[in-house]
Amino acid sequence: MIHKKEAKEWAREKLKGLFTSPMIPFTQDFKLDEAGIRTNVERMLEVKASGLGFGFSEPWVLSMDERKRAMEVAIDAARKRVVAYAHTTDHSVEETINLTKHAQAVGADAVMIWIPYEWAKSQDMICEYYEYVASKVDIAIFAYNTYHAGIAFTPETVARLAKIPNICALKNAINDVSHTLRCVELCGDKIVVSSSNEEFLLPMTQYFNQQVMLGTTSVFLMQSKHYQPIQEYWELAKQGKNVEAAKKYYELQPLREVWQTMYRVLRDKHAAIHPLPQIKYWMDLIGMAGGPVRPPMHQITDEQKASLKARIYASDWMSRLYPGK
Repeated sequence: MIHKKEAKEWAREKLKGLFTSPMIPFTQDFKLDEAGIRTNVERMLEVKASGLGFGFSEPWVLSMDERKRAMEVAIDAARKRVVAYAHTTDHSVEETINLTKHAQAVGADAVMIWIPYEWAKSQDMICEYYEYVASKVDIAIFAYNTYHAGIAFTPETVARLAKIPNICALKNAINDVSHTLRCVELCGDKIVVSSSNEEFLLPMTQYFNQQVMLGTTSVFLMQSKHYQPIQEYWELAKQGKNVEAAKKYYELQPLREVWQTMYRVLRDKHAAIHPLPQIKYWMDLIGMAGGPVRPPMHQITDEQKASLKARIYASDWMSRLYPGK
């Protein structure tokens, strides 16, 4: 666990590379798939993820005991090999604090928190929420800016949040580069600011020295144990080899377009939804543990499966990522 007094210095030093946050797998009878969690952790380490986040995908269909157990299994599976953090947001502020303290107790390095939509109706209320939760716990916090919450942080709000001792990073998931750059301008010296969309990773690295991409499924859906194209172009960009990096980046465009198309529903300012059934099917397709979604969310249909699979294979990337299969 990283204590609040050391959070900002730790983040500047340790939050580097490609971080990812996998879905919570279920068995076909909707039980928590603990073996699947462990399988997925190993898979993400095989694609050279530098950090793993756990517990975001379907918290609204899990009991509090299940959320805690999934957190325990995932952090145990990571075994301190990379930075491990937990998503601890709940619509009850007390349960958010409870989950965050549980993360502390089971060995998470940090937690990621976003705002509960029923509470945060203004920028001041966003700040008051984080200030209150942070005052009750002693662990590093990543703030998560997402349209899922029903309201997005302004850059000025991010600057206010950056003054909180625990808050050491921002996952800026609203798909707006100019917003991310304004946050960097206002408080990039206080917290690590990350655009979480792989589409922007190359320019953000080349021109603005982004040091981490926080929590995106592209890290394991668009890479494999055999080949990590995102990791390769990111490393080339860090070395200043911009021509080589750009070539690698644009080679990935056909598969990137499949991923981006799947995620467009998540970036709707007015009604963001999560493409969980499609993500889990893609995971199953490449040998990870995805499984079904829990009701009342609808399962992916056979027609949707066929369409997604066809688009993935049409990209010509499956043979490169999984040669011989």
